[in-house]
Amino acid sequence: MTKIKYELVPSEEQEPNESKKPLNWIVKILFVVLALFTLVIYTLSGANNPLKNNADPFSPWKSMRLLAGSGWTNNPGDLSSPLNVKHTTRSLSTEKQSTEAIYNKLADTESTTEDQTEITTVDHTDEVVESSTSSPATGASKTETLYALEGNGKKYFVHSPQCQMSHPNPFANNIQHIYKKHSYIVCDKSRDMITVNYNVTDSTYRLHKNENSTCCFKQILRAGTSANADHKYKLGPCVEFHQDFLVPTEVSAMITYCRRPPFDKVSQKDAFSFVHPRKDQIENPTTPHRRRPSVLLWGIDSISRMNLELTMPRMYEYLNNQHWFELQGYNKMGDNTFPNLMAVLTGFNKTYANARCHPEKVRGLDACPFIWKDFKDKGYTTAFAEDWSKFSTFDYSSRGFFNPPTDVYGRPLVLAVEKELTILQRGQMPYCLGRKPASEYIYDMGVQFTMVNRNSTFFGMFWTNTFSHNDFSMPSAMDERMVKYMRTLDKNGIMDNTIIIFFSDHGSRFGPLRNLDSGFVEERLPFIYIRVPRWIREKYPKLLRNLQMNKNRLTSPYDIHATLRHILELDTPKDKLPRPDGCSSCHSVFEEVDWSRNCSQAGIEDHWCACNSFSDVPTTDPSARSMSTQLVEAINEYVASKKGTKRCSRLKLNRISSVQRRGNSNRYLIQLMAQPGDALFEATVDWDASAQRIPAQMPSISRLDTYAAKSRCSSVKETKKYCIC
Repeated sequence: MTKIKYELVPSEEQEPNESKKPLNWIVKILFVVLALFTLVIYTLSGANNPLKNNADPFSPWKSMRLLAGSGWTNNPGDLSSPLNVKHTTRSLSTEKQSTEAIYNKLADTESTTEDQTEITTVDHTDEVVESSTSSPATGASKTETLYALEGNGKKYFVHSPQCQMSHPNPFANNIQHIYKKHSYIVCDKSRDMITVNYNVTDSTYRLHKNENSTCCFKQILRAGTSANADHKYKLGPCVEFHQDFLVPTEVSAMITYCRRPPFDKVSQKDAFSFVHPRKDQIENPTTPHRRRPSVLLWGIDSISRMNLELTMPRMYEYLNNQHWFELQGYNKMGDNTFPNLMAVLTGFNKTYANARCHPEKVRGLDACPFIWKDFKDKGYTTAFAEDWSKFSTFDYSSRGFFNPPTDVYGRPLVLAVEKELTILQRGQMPYCLGRKPASEYIYDMGVQFTMVNRNSTFFGMFWTNTFSHNDFSMPSAMDERMVKYMRTLDKNGIMDNTIIIFFSDHGSRFGPLRNLDSGFVEERLPFIYIRVPRWIREKYPKLLRNLQMNKNRLTSPYDIHATLRHILELDTPKDKLPRPDGCSSCHSVFEEVDWSRNCSQAGIEDHWCACNSFSDVPTTDPSARSMSTQLVEAINEYVASKKGTKRCSRLKLNRISSVQRRGNSNRYLIQLMAQPGDALFEATVDWDASAQRIPAQMPSISRLDTYAAKSRCSSVKETKKYCIC
């Protein structure tokens, strides 16, 4: 295991040999008096280390930075224990402070990764990955992490008259109490019997046998028809292959079977994907157009900005030490993955997405105007891959795609490995599939895809769920791995001409982290970082200044959709750029976002808006009781109105957990528990005090406990959140 020294950077630096001038006796006396006075005040105030002792997630806490290669740990040789650290006092008091300085610093430097990672693949047997993000000249971190804005003694992601978005302390005591750091899991420690060698010159793959064995492969093919087009696969016959076998271009995925002497049983099964150049690129090679950037969406499900900092400190440090722009005010616009990714990929809200794209119908999604079609029309090669086939974005309670939606499509591989290889569960998720984590099939495909298409333009989206969806602590297992993937992309030269968006769809929607006081913000604020190639930074400096300015502005998935469209037309005046259908006031994050923007202007429903200014209402208040009772009744009526829900139980109010009023409005946030099943709901309702009623229409509701197993009797996707079988 690589040992890394962890050291905090002091808030004020002093030259090692700086001489001290003598002070006269008056100054000395004043200094002593001031020091004693400060000590007395500090003692009486009972000040403590906020990172160690403060259990209030919204109380003040100090920003800090670590030297390169550092992490939250006590022992350099033990990466599992948290570090009780001292903090600096430097903070960002106003939003515009040092924006120009930060941008100028970014413009003057370039990415310097000192990793020895193989540039065409990621090794799957390493347990520890070095993650230095230091300058090769000095060994010190290049940039200081400025955490958030300050106001009224608290930290904020956004702090404007229209939006006060609290920044909870991700290291608060109550979070540390439930957080369990995980180490990277090596799914199979045995030696690889087969290695795939990629030839950069002609973009071909060869299968190399590492020992005396007989091996064959079965090609993985898409096999479904009609309603099952996206849910079936088939395997070809087992074709025996010789040493350094050249993989045919028609084979995009395979499962291999190898036997050692006496060759009577399978010694090792494995699975591989192969991304080949498009046929038209092989037959009609063109000179790459370097002035049009490629686009790579690299996503992880269910990780908030706070949880990224907590569970993936090395990745967090990497992002803040390289050329990545963060949008700290990025607010989800819908409940779960589908609406938030549809907003990114189509610009539609959930209602219009369902009406226009008909995910429940065969060929419905095929006719949907996904953004990758626009890139395809511009000559880009496209890709989409996602793990966990049962719960994937476009197939969970949906028909999926009748035809492959992109040039490269990862679903057949995922279906096959989930069925044909051994599954190791972690947190009720299929963490390992055969010899490596499920997520790595997706990210390895992403590395292949970018490498094969590095000299042309591409649009790729690679999304994973299997190490983050059900357990907020599990991303820690992939922390160093994720850094290694990014270094591999950099080493391969992919970042030279690719805009990369590293992001999530939402935070934890259920479970212990969501149930804390900070859970309201946790659920609503996914992380997002954007990396822009150097040539774009130099050619379009104003766009990058706007992007930096938007760090602490309110943004939404609709803005990311507008940004993707902007990338296709970087030279088009902003007033000529298309706006998302779901939010006509939303626009590219390469344009400056209005400081006074509110959630409505960002296309975010009030229930999902993290601009929280609430005041508590006693749960014993008669109005609170009436609102809660009517809310449960509204849920019952909604479920009863849908077909396929006859086996769903009628809910009854069990207890009211909390009631909060938003500002001086008639809008309330209610948390309650219903029976049967101890179902936990959180809803935003409008209260008519004179009529003592909430609106008849179904309000926006969050479900705060897991419900997949409790709602299996319902075939209606929209009601699963409310159905207790």
